[in-house]
Amino acid sequence: MRQRLTRLLIPFVYFIAGATGLASVAATFYYKEDLALSIEQVQILGSIAIIPWSIKPLYGFLSDRRPIFKLRRKPYLIIAGLLGSLGYVSLALWVHSFRGAAIALMVSGMGFALADVIVDGIVAQMSKSQKEAGRLQTICRAAIMLGALMVAYLSGILVEKIGARNVFLITGSLPLMTSLFGILMHEEPCKVVTFSIKETWKSIKSAITPSVLWAALFLFIWRSTPNSGGSLSYYMIDELDFGPEFFGRLAVISYAMSLVGILIFRKWLISIPIKKLLYWIIITSVVLSLPTLGLVYKWYEVLGMSPKMFAMADTLISGPLAEIGFLPLMVLVARICPKGVEATMFALLASLMNIGLAVSDLGGAWLVHAFDVHQATGDIAANYTHIDKVLWIAILSSFLPMPFIRFLPDIRAVEQTVVDISPSKMPEKAEDLLPGDERIV
Repeated sequence: MRQRLTRLLIPFVYFIAGATGLASVAATFYYKEDLALSIEQVQILGSIAIIPWSIKPLYGFLSDRRPIFKLRRKPYLIIAGLLGSLGYVSLALWVHSFRGAAIALMVSGMGFALADVIVDGIVAQMSKSQKEAGRLQTICRAAIMLGALMVAYLSGILVEKIGARNVFLITGSLPLMTSLFGILMHEEPCKVVTFSIKETWKSIKSAITPSVLWAALFLFIWRSTPNSGGSLSYYMIDELDFGPEFFGRLAVISYAMSLVGILIFRKWLISIPIKKLLYWIIITSVVLSLPTLGLVYKWYEVLGMSPKMFAMADTLISGPLAEIGFLPLMVLVARICPKGVEATMFALLASLMNIGLAVSDLGGAWLVHAFDVHQATGDIAANYTHIDKVLWIAILSSFLPMPFIRFLPDIRAVEQTVVDISPSKMPEKAEDLLPGDERIV
């Protein structure tokens, strides 16, 4: 009975992870209005939020080799929920500076990353066959997307009604559900297995091939290209007068179209060779990112549209690309992992991609600093004169990984056995996540 309950509660944990997107809109206005952070500071916070996700192999080693009371999952899952909740509650009640926000993001990020590792381990243990593994992964992915979609619009409304800090306080109650899951789940006591770092390193070293190295380089460059980050959000608030409710609407469209992206990939793109697929995804990503410039160049006036209608249309068009671009990366990572060290190599490559996201945010921070893009502070007026240059560089930098595609192995998604697309394996761009989503890469 308790084993059946454990199986039923796994998607619930992922649903809760998606539902913490309730704080996504609050984060933008909290940073800008409550803490009065600059765009560069927001970008740096994004990099800090990625750090706990970049050391996920350590959580796996700790859980596998250092049981608590002879249990490898339950105690760690309870701790994970408490840490995730503490981060949000800190943002709501005690944080009043950049340093405080950084610490809170680190604490909560550790909780979400730890929970992701533990639940992934439980799913792996329960996946007795390829069919069952695929079914569980699909259910988990759907659960997190459903959770995010259900709170997307509410995330904007609540900021207007009760303020960002109170939204964080409500969101802080959600990770406690993860701790409750840890209490209710069934786990048999285990025997402690001696772990040898030397032997593990020897296995990894022997498994590293030129194709793995080229793929690792490609993945890192793909994820580390600079982004415009919070600069565009600040611009939309200051210059276009977009409020929290409208940001919630954009979030609804984005999550809904992400689901469309998953369906498009599975129905029409899954049989295309990865190299060819990635080539066209890069080109498409650049082309579909160009309309964002219309918010700065006021193309909506030429089209006879309001800026809000233009922004919604832009999100509607570009929304599916997030998932279409993410899933092939996960296929590539899963396919190049050598036999015998699949889990460890997957975790290492996933961490490398997360480090790439941190570099991406730092690159975005450098761009807005270099072009002196900033919001109004005190007696200093806002300056968005060169935000178009920041956007152009961020968009065109997507071409940087293209020369390395030819060095990738020739594989197809349908040839792969089980692709781990667990929702928070790797977060998305950090400026859209607070504090432990991917998301979310």
